[in-house]
Amino acid sequence: MIRALLFHILLLMTCVPGLASHTNDTYAVENNKTLLHSLDSLIQLDNHFIDSKEKRIRQLRQQSKTAATLREQYTINQALYQEYRTYNADSAIYYAGQNLQIASKYQNPEEQAASRIDMSFAYTVNGLLTEALNIIRDIHPEELPRNLRSQYFGQMSTLYSRWRDYSSENPKSFAYYNDLQKAYQDSVFHTATPNEARYWNCRVWRYLGTPEIEPIRNVLESHKQLYQPDNRRYAILTYNLAIIYQTEKDESRYLENLILSAMADIRSVNGDAGSLQSIAEYLFNHGDINRAYTYITYCAQKAMNFHNRVRVIKISELQNRIHQAYLENNRKLQKQLKYSVLTVSLLVLVLLYTLFLIKKQLKRLRFANRQLDQANQSQQSNMQRLQEAYQQLENANRKLSELNEELAKVNTQLQDANYIKEEYIGYVFSLCSIYINQMETYNKNLNRKLKVGQVEEIKKIVNSNTMTNKAMREFYASFDSVFLRLYPTFVEDFNALLRPEEQIKVKAGELNTELRIHALIRLGITDSNKIAEFLHSSLQTIYNNRSRTCNKSRIPKEQFIQAVKELGKAHSSLPALQGALTGTL
Repeated sequence: MIRALLFHILLLMTCVPGLASHTNDTYAVENNKTLLHSLDSLIQLDNHFIDSKEKRIRQLRQQSKTAATLREQYTINQALYQEYRTYNADSAIYYAGQNLQIASKYQNPEEQAASRIDMSFAYTVNGLLTEALNIIRDIHPEELPRNLRSQYFGQMSTLYSRWRDYSSENPKSFAYYNDLQKAYQDSVFHTATPNEARYWNCRVWRYLGTPEIEPIRNVLESHKQLYQPDNRRYAILTYNLAIIYQTEKDESRYLENLILSAMADIRSVNGDAGSLQSIAEYLFNHGDINRAYTYITYCAQKAMNFHNRVRVIKISELQNRIHQAYLENNRKLQKQLKYSVLTVSLLVLVLLYTLFLIKKQLKRLRFANRQLDQANQSQQSNMQRLQEAYQQLENANRKLSELNEELAKVNTQLQDANYIKEEYIGYVFSLCSIYINQMETYNKNLNRKLKVGQVEEIKKIVNSNTMTNKAMREFYASFDSVFLRLYPTFVEDFNALLRPEEQIKVKAGELNTELRIHALIRLGITDSNKIAEFLHSSLQTIYNNRSRTCNKSRIPKEQFIQAVKELGKAHSSLPALQGALTGTL
């Protein structure tokens, strides 16, 4: 169903005009799209430009009513003529005639000639060619100043070009008027000055298609920057450039300059819209019928308002061709529209059926969603209970880990205590055996001396401390050896608890009294009385040693004893201890 829907949408896009974009592979049109859109916008603003011109004309007419002198009236009439020159040919004829009368009163031959030339131009664009020729016939160009003589030759060239156009069906007349037009154009070529538009205009037509046209084209391109785009001279200049580029087969620049010329015509309210007519013909030949029809209709309306009979005749044939093509295009569009209506109707039916299916599917989907929501809620409840159980399990595991850690510590302590107990038992048994052997030796020695009557010797032995002192030294040496076997790093660890300047230095494998006191504390004997008995020292000596050592500590006194209890680790085994004791004794 979706594929069918897409198919009909694509079919609709190909049938309905405006849905599928109009393509035009003409490079010149594509390259000037922005200018063409600007031209379309200017045509829509045509009434705005007309209102501005009418406002200027009303102001000039108001000034004309208050003119104090004929000279002032002549100047105002000349300004009105210039406003009407390409806007309304009849009004242009009127104001040029008024100035001819004023110039005749003043008997000013130059102003009379200028007024006649102006009237001749207005008659020419109005299609009144006989009147145009009669009004200018009596002028003697050799008596005119150069600028006016150039204007006269230019008007005569324009006049005979119109006669030539009217005589296109009569070859003989066409050739006659064509020769006259060229002759006057040649006169313009030799008379006009570079600051006149006709100077460049006649050179364009003379050198068109020759190598000499290139410098002229370059000059005209540079002149484009000198004029405002609403100026009549700008329109003529860009039209001449368009003709040059057309000859050079540069269609993009040809169309560009035609558009610039047409835009200047619209801004200056020029009723003789030759550039726009050329654009309409170009677009018509390249398939843009709608825009060509809009442009040629605008040109025809302007020509009618301007009373330009020559332009109306020129436009009529092209307008008829474009109009016929426009009608044919509309017929095709109407035919396409019928197919489009049928396609849209079919598409609506398909869409309605699709909506029915969608509604049905949505109903099923809502039911499935309700079931899914219920399942999700149940799953969420189960997940919540599972999370709670998991949290409880985590808490139990954490407590178990804590208990395991405590148990490990207790086991370590038990192992350490058991190990020390085993070491002590071995040490005590060995020590007792040694002392029993010593006592047997001592008794045997006394018995021998007693048998031989050496009573004095026996008294010396009994009263002597030599044996006791020897036993104590052996006891201390044995204790030191056994303890350091159990805690080989005890001395270094103990010194780490003291300030650097209070470090205890002893021979390797030996302890001093201070270290032995704290070695017993490490073994768990913290009672000073027991320590005194064990070391055969006075209780005061033990107190003094412990107090002096605490003062040397780098940590607080209340933490020192606990730190001593945690020093070192037992490293030896019972056999090693027994070997050490045997070797020592």
